[in-house]
Amino acid sequence: MKLAPRDAAWVYLERANTPLLSIAMYVFDTSTDPRGSMTPDEVRAFIAERVQTVDVFTRRLQRVPLDLDHPSWVVDHGFDIDNHLEVTDARGGGWGEFRRIASEFVGRGLDLQRPPWEMQVVTGLADIDGVAHASAVLLKFHHSVGDGTATLEMTRRLFAAHVDRQPVKGPHTPVGSRSVRQALPTISRQLRAFVRGIRHVSAAGKEVKAAIDSGDMQMPPRMRPATRFNRSVGPERSFDAASFLLDDVRAIRAAGDATVNDVALTVVSGALRDYLREVGEETEESLGANVPMSLRSLGHLESANQITVLQVDLHTDIADPLERLRAIHTSAAAERDRKQRAEVLRSESLVDVTPGFVVRAINWIASRLPSSSSSVPYFNVVTTNVARGGVDLWLRDAKAVSTYGAAALTDRQGLTHAIHSLGNTLTISVLTNPNMMDDPERYVALIHAQFDSLAAAVGASTSTV
Repeated sequence: MKLAPRDAAWVYLERANTPLLSIAMYVFDTSTDPRGSMTPDEVRAFIAERVQTVDVFTRRLQRVPLDLDHPSWVVDHGFDIDNHLEVTDARGGGWGEFRRIASEFVGRGLDLQRPPWEMQVVTGLADIDGVAHASAVLLKFHHSVGDGTATLEMTRRLFAAHVDRQPVKGPHTPVGSRSVRQALPTISRQLRAFVRGIRHVSAAGKEVKAAIDSGDMQMPPRMRPATRFNRSVGPERSFDAASFLLDDVRAIRAAGDATVNDVALTVVSGALRDYLREVGEETEESLGANVPMSLRSLGHLESANQITVLQVDLHTDIADPLERLRAIHTSAAAERDRKQRAEVLRSESLVDVTPGFVVRAINWIASRLPSSSSSVPYFNVVTTNVARGGVDLWLRDAKAVSTYGAAALTDRQGLTHAIHSLGNTLTISVLTNPNMMDDPERYVALIHAQFDSLAAAVGASTSTV
């Protein structure tokens, strides 16, 4: 099947130091498995059986030379589970060992000549997330496979209590061009659609401008002050995370008349503000966050990636945590409303008709243009949120007790936060480049401190895990 343009764009936009990955991590309590921790052979057999029930795990991308047409998903007849699965024995290591393994895992890109996913199963973990003996699963997909919601459904099928032997297959759309000869006749059609798309987007842009001029819509600031996290990103990664009881987060949400995402953004905002102040780089102007939002409820897209990006003001210029929470709640709500307006959706729809060779050319040019050292467009950091709770996940008979993630770093975006929940635990996973932050454990401590300060400000008691 041929990739939708929104999915194919992730292939074209990837750069060497910034692989575009969707990453999930789960910790399993092996004390719930009467047989204990699995051996490497048992892990291999468990995973090998289950990946056969979802076709995405055994298909690969077939690109057209020069990207004259979008890639297609084709069956990988040479599929070998050993090219995708690694089993590591932590030998009694705890959180520090898990962090080290996770940092290395998220920093490695994927071979797009093979099905674009990899998994690392870590056995022999000790004293992690409240359990004495644990195993962990680290799973990454290329973002062309789908967004966090799409890949979550695949993950749930992999780690369901029982194997569902009814295969799940993607939509049966035609396979696209496979050669230059097949692609050449489509180029004129692609370009005509692109020109029509430019006109369509231009007309929508005029509607957006009219709404702004009338005061009916407010745009976020075009530029933000650059920080140490808005430089070129190197190949190495550093991972860490903070964990909280979801009941505590909900108590703050209720007391502050906000959302769970507002609470997380406020905590991240305060920690970012404090960290930059500690290193002598606090900015007077407020910083912004890239916050992906699902568009699935609108039902107008057929791609595996159905997201838009909110540009949320973090109000880092506000010291008081409760005042900052209220400001972020207002800004985030206004931005959600703006991004769901019909004229805004139309104004951002050019990706749906832009030929691959045009996207690739634009990306090549953009990568070589000089960038400002004092400012950055729209946002400074990334904060994603995918709830993974509500469905039990199992590694054989070991039950998942917590989840983490990693939002991909991109050029000039060297600090990301992945907010996930499972059961009664919410985690804020931090990913950065060591050249930008060599002490992520300090940043995580600031996240915890900000959480406690916000809880005190709204009068909610907390029990940090």
